[in-house]
Amino acid sequence: AHLGAPFGREVLTPGDQVIISTQQRQYTYIVDRTVLVEPTAVEVMASSGSPTVTIVSCYPYLVDNQRIVVFARLQN
Repeated sequence: AHLGAPFGREVLTPGDQVIISTQQRQYTYIVDRTVLVEPTAVEVMASSGSPTVTIVSCYPYLVDNQRIVVFARLQN
């Protein structure tokens, strides 16, 4: 993947790992679910109240008229 197309043709699925690294440590998240929404569905970014990450990207690849939203929970 490259800047501007974080997934390219790939789609994260439940059980996949998402690893986010900072200068201090590494965080591993496990994908719980993905949903397809309209670009106006900003409610998917609401706080869950638990240690999660939400990734949003244009979808489908090169069409980009929807958004794919990936929800993942902190493993470590």
